[in-house]
Amino acid sequence: MLHRYTLAVLAACYCFLLVKCIVERKRIIAVEWVLAALICWPFILVDEVMRAFNVEVGALTGLTVFVPLLCLSFAYRCVKNMVIDSPPASKFLLWVPVGLALVCQVPVLFIPQSERLAWLSASPVGHPIENWDIYLAYMITGFGMLIIGILITELVQNYHRHLPCQVVEVQEYRLRWVGGAMGITVGLSFCCILLMTAGAFGFFNIVFWQSLYTVLFAVAMLQVLIALVRPQNVSPSPLDYVRLDELKAEPGVMREVLMRAERTMIEKKAYKIPALTLKHFARDCGVDPTILIIALRLLEKKDFRQFVYKYRLDYAKNVLLHTDADIAVVAKRLGLNSEKFLGEVLVRHMRKSQRHQQSS
Repeated sequence: MLHRYTLAVLAACYCFLLVKCIVERKRIIAVEWVLAALICWPFILVDEVMRAFNVEVGALTGLTVFVPLLCLSFAYRCVKNMVIDSPPASKFLLWVPVGLALVCQVPVLFIPQSERLAWLSASPVGHPIENWDIYLAYMITGFGMLIIGILITELVQNYHRHLPCQVVEVQEYRLRWVGGAMGITVGLSFCCILLMTAGAFGFFNIVFWQSLYTVLFAVAMLQVLIALVRPQNVSPSPLDYVRLDELKAEPGVMREVLMRAERTMIEKKAYKIPALTLKHFARDCGVDPTILIIALRLLEKKDFRQFVYKYRLDYAKNVLLHTDADIAVVAKRLGLNSEKFLGEVLVRHMRKSQRHQQSS
């Protein structure tokens, strides 16, 4: 009965997510990959439905172990579209774990259906050499989920680490929920690997380890899909992280790029644009965004956010000193929600400018 209630709750959550995805498809980034993962998700629970409702379809039993890995691969493509501007076509290496898991499912086809149907009542325990064809697919899927989960986590961390180089309003463009969802997925993947290992080597007599393994991965993917279906306000990065980490560029090129950036900032008053991003600013300047960030770091010791704020604060200082404008009005012009924040930052900026003038 508990098994049926668990499946019912998971099914209700899934139906809600599917409807939400269809209704808000225009607001969801890379919705095609999210839909692909949603379509695949129910197949994770094929064996569990047969267990719970005493339905015996021997041709399907034990052949959907790889599905969580397929769903997570779709999620990886979705997150990549969220954090990288114009991501390259899907690399072959991404699909290697899925292909390997599929290949490992082939030996299961040669196991008699009667034996596979017996797994619905009690999972095989022990005898790792004799039952290698059973354990291998579970092991490959578990490690594949762990690896891809770590890769997605690194994508999100890289995006957040370089966010000040891409946008001015950092908090508005943070990728929410996804990092936490992937942390849970990595943790559950590790638990599933331990669970399968314990069952394979007979450390514990866990009769239903296959069922627990499947439900844990179903939960893991469901909470990942919850994070992906939620509309996000993100700024996909136009930066080449490899070149950015090297921090190398021709001095003449960097100076030319920086001059263009300063000229565009002043002539077009780009500092007044509330949702200014590196991608759009670099396009207006006609420069490579990665070279611009390298130039700012090496020549100005700043990131893009600090570069824009310098002009914003200079503008605010001039307006407040030479006009009767209220600080709240100036803050609104610059797209700032808090006049208190502008006042505090402006005071620090003026003190820093004064110290710089004194030292010069």
